[in-house]
Amino acid sequence: MSLFNAGEWQQYQRHVQLNEVGVAGQLGLKHAKVVIVGAGGLGCPVAMYLGAAGVGHITIVDGDCISQSNLHRQVLFSFADIGKSKARMVAKRLNDNNPFITVLSASESLSAQNMHSLLTKADIVLDCTDNFEARMLINQYCLEQATPWIYASVLGTNGQMALFTPDGPCFRCVFPDIPADIPDCNAAGVLSSLPGMLGLLQANSCLQYLISEQSDIANKLYLFSGRANELRTINLSQNTQCDCAQPKEKSTVSVRLGTKQDKEKGGKHTSTESISECHQNTKLTAKAFVERLMCHEAPFLLDVRSEQEHKGFNIGGICISLSDDLVQKVTAEYEDRTATIFIYCQSGKRSDQAIQLLREAGYLELYSLDGGLSVLLEERQLTKILSKFLANRA
Repeated sequence: MSLFNAGEWQQYQRHVQLNEVGVAGQLGLKHAKVVIVGAGGLGCPVAMYLGAAGVGHITIVDGDCISQSNLHRQVLFSFADIGKSKARMVAKRLNDNNPFITVLSASESLSAQNMHSLLTKADIVLDCTDNFEARMLINQYCLEQATPWIYASVLGTNGQMALFTPDGPCFRCVFPDIPADIPDCNAAGVLSSLPGMLGLLQANSCLQYLISEQSDIANKLYLFSGRANELRTINLSQNTQCDCAQPKEKSTVSVRLGTKQDKEKGGKHTSTESISECHQNTKLTAKAFVERLMCHEAPFLLDVRSEQEHKGFNIGGICISLSDDLVQKVTAEYEDRTATIFIYCQSGKRSDQAIQLLREAGYLELYSLDGGLSVLLEERQLTKILSKFLANRA
């Protein structure tokens, strides 16, 4: 009995011809189970190449739906896919290209509650997310289960990647705490080709590891500069104080979601839940934001993005970048601490930070556009109403 059917043999012929892969290597790929967390800029190229290579069992985990702002870098999606589940569409594209593999989709975000059910039995996990909370969860699970995983991140024109293995340093050896005030692609932007470059590095690292666990690429941090087309490598070592360096029977693996700033303030850890509670009364949906804005006689509309972003597109108001002396400049415009201020940015993160700063300065009535312009611009009718309202008041 053949190890591959006729279709598989034809599909993977160029792989099998390689001495580094051969029949044994391709058979290993066929039986491998891979979980890809995140189906965006990194997840698309990772999934595309692992599926094409013949990885037999792939699970795609992502709770987001496709938006127009995704299309400049998430190359598996088309304009007609806007509004559809990312995880399901990636699974469909992979099966369209290779009907000989099994692809499952989970249209949900990774959490402490579902990580064991979603990541179970994975031979390797690929982190294609854009947030540190998810990476800490993946790191926790993979330490507990002695599972290798591959991390990557992109921002602006730079990216980094690392393959963590059970016998080496872990993610928290490199990032003991969640860095404070790190923007994501929504806030800072990303060159369209960069996620493709880092995604290919992830896919290549995954294939190399699955074919031969004795890969030389493990436990190194790869730093890629998109501006210089330069790849640098840093050898990683275990932090003796980290969980991964402790005897397995004594190791207590946990997820610390506190930032470095939290630790310096006395060890108070800030979770994503507490952050949302802090802003639950100030965040407004796009519809509520526009309706409340239109009800005010003289609303103060504040864009806290950069001047360059504001010039590129805005919905009105003045621009005071979050990186500037925000409180001083807002005070110069509106000294009255009872003034109602409506704040927006690209994703909602910078406006949340602005609210915190202004609240500490004594401003009382502050509203943030939840999800930022990325969400508002998907509501085309709402955008037209707002534009007409602001034009009439100009």
